[in-house]
Amino acid sequence: MTSDAEIGLEPFDAADHTGLLARWLRAPHVARWWGNPDRALAEVLRPPAGGGHAVIVAGSTAVGYLRWEVPPRQAFAEAGLHEIPDGTLDIEIAIGEPDFLGRGIGPAALRRLLGRLLRRGDAPLIMICTSVHNCPAIRAYEKAGFKRVRQFDDPGYGRMWLLTIEPGKQPLPG
Repeated sequence: MTSDAEIGLEPFDAADHTGLLARWLRAPHVARWWGNPDRALAEVLRPPAGGGHAVIVAGSTAVGYLRWEVPPRQAFAEAGLHEIPDGTLDIEIAIGEPDFLGRGIGPAALRRLLGRLLRRGDAPLIMICTSVHNCPAIRAYEKAGFKRVRQFDDPGYGRMWLLTIEPGKQPLPG
């Protein structure tokens, strides 16, 4: 296990990180959940609306990617998530380096990001979604403080879990 202190978030720099991100998105353990690597790369390289993105570092090694944004209302409607309030932040994460899987890096990176987002105080809800079959991700998200809310059908990814944190209603773990 990795301690939270060893995990950092560095600003994503397209000039420095696009090749690395492209390699991660093509890795079988990431592509399985993120889908077509070229489409995923095109999506993550566009500026995130009302959010940002970062590279996850363990010590001095880049090991993953985090992205957060305020999705448009239409995206929620298409997925049948009509109850999601406007201004909700949606997070996506990938641990790209296979040797760093299962070491607690995902939950640590999410806790670091959540600390920043909760201090901002401008989101009524923070959410993260994953396939119902991605059990390691579900466990990681719960370790970071997310609570399972319900399942839904995403038009592009199939059956998913919606996990959320309601600022002011759920203390962060650890």
